[in-house]
Amino acid sequence: MRLVPTDTTTGWGRTFAPDPYARLRLICFPYAGAGASIYRDWQLRPQLSTEVWSVQLPGRENRRQEPPVRRLDELLPQLHAGIAGLLDRPFAFFGHSMGALIAFELTRFLRRLGGPQPVHLFLSGHRSPERPPTRGVVSSLPDDAFLARLSEMAGSSPSALRDQELLLLLAPITRADFELCEQYAFRPEPSLDIDISCFGAVDDSEVELADVACWEAHTTRRFRLRSCAGGHLFLRDQRTEMLDQITGDLAISSASRAFG
Repeated sequence: MRLVPTDTTTGWGRTFAPDPYARLRLICFPYAGAGASIYRDWQLRPQLSTEVWSVQLPGRENRRQEPPVRRLDELLPQLHAGIAGLLDRPFAFFGHSMGALIAFELTRFLRRLGGPQPVHLFLSGHRSPERPPTRGVVSSLPDDAFLARLSEMAGSSPSALRDQELLLLLAPITRADFELCEQYAFRPEPSLDIDISCFGAVDDSEVELADVACWEAHTTRRFRLRSCAGGHLFLRDQRTEMLDQITGDLAISSASRAFG
């Protein structure tokens, strides 16, 4: 493992399998409460020549001394500055739950700046942003109710986090992340000229699969929806299948961009 700071002060980017000769980067964004290490074991098939990077947000792991950012509009310019050095070659974004929202809005932020666009967006475990939430506010719940909601969100995943003491230890960061999502307000913009692939769970208590399907309206190019099981944190148990599907979709998008 190697920690590689793209910003010498904060280090927003982390890779566990560096490849300076990779032709493509897959930049991954974490779900609420999680750090960059959730993508430690993510690697794509070698023939695609892809280096996987994970975004480290303030307040977790090696950045635990920094306060979390509670508003997406404040996070986006900081995040852009922190990972700008990773956008010097073709790249794709992957995000799960909160990470999907961040990946989508960072893409639109880059477009507003006239910056580079990802060759593909992979959005997992999050409803299309114009769709209303199906659950009430979580960030301000008392500890007992908050921990109960986290356990409910974990769903049927056998590897989901169940340790109550650890959940309580992570609660301040997780609350801040939930607040970021709850305070988010969608603003309409033209659809993206980027292929989008979405993942959703049929047994996700937080996100209806029909609402995940609505992401199709946000692209003028190819859209693909894949369903699986495992509750809201299904990516923990579906990693191998998801990485195979991501690899295949990236190969198609890269070829399309090269010849289209």
